[in-house]
Amino acid sequence: MSDTSAFRSDLLAGRTALVSGGGSGLGKAIATGLAAVGADVTIAARRQETLEEAATEIAAATGRSIGVDLVDIRNLETVEALADRHADVDILVNNAGGQFPQKARDFSANGWRSVIDLNLNGTWNMTQAFGNKMLDGNGGTICQIIATVGRGIPGIAHSAAARAGVLELTKTLAYEWGPKVRLNCVAPGQFRTDAYDSTYEEGVGDGYVEQPLPHVGHTSDIANAVTFLVSPASRFVTGEVLFVDGGLIVQGPMSALPPGGYPERDEPATRL
Repeated sequence: MSDTSAFRSDLLAGRTALVSGGGSGLGKAIATGLAAVGADVTIAARRQETLEEAATEIAAATGRSIGVDLVDIRNLETVEALADRHADVDILVNNAGGQFPQKARDFSANGWRSVIDLNLNGTWNMTQAFGNKMLDGNGGTICQIIATVGRGIPGIAHSAAARAGVLELTKTLAYEWGPKVRLNCVAPGQFRTDAYDSTYEEGVGDGYVEQPLPHVGHTSDIANAVTFLVSPASRFVTGEVLFVDGGLIVQGPMSALPPGGYPERDEPATRL
């Protein structure tokens, strides 16, 4: 990560950051990027072993010690306890989340609620718990990792709804909590992480060649975007969303199901 960072090595010196879902994928890349520019970083998630492995890798890459802590963002009690243990955090990156691809007509009530609870309610739990510490203290900045909301995301309607909710939440809090706390979103496009490969079927997103920048992203692209938004370089930026997607929001494949995943679209219309 340090080889691809666009920032000076002391940009965030003296700052304290916590990255949820920091044990793998984009979260680990973000934590690496923040540590590489001088932040004191803690990564938090549900699995101790995964966190410890990631912390060792990040420390090797950056030369900085990385803290680890456990949290289930859906459980307010564990979130509040985490915030109490890390009351000095002035950079929060809400990266934890997840979804499963499925046609909306097939969602179960529990399936819908589980994704909303994780991606919207869980993000709110973290935002409020740490945001209140910032408001009562010396302020800070919060970065939400969402998705390419705005065109619809067939195949993950539950997650699209939740991520759009986080965007509107962020815009609202940018006013309520300014000027003491800045809040922004980063919307990733297609990044081939282990989580991506384990979640989506083969063929999903293969049409990325249709987007303006016809290739998948590198995780360092997200790390650089987050670093910018939590740094003094963006001190006059709040309530915004930065799409890091190769132009996918403009043109490209949005479906989370493989080609042919919507056979009902080929059926004759019964009513216009």
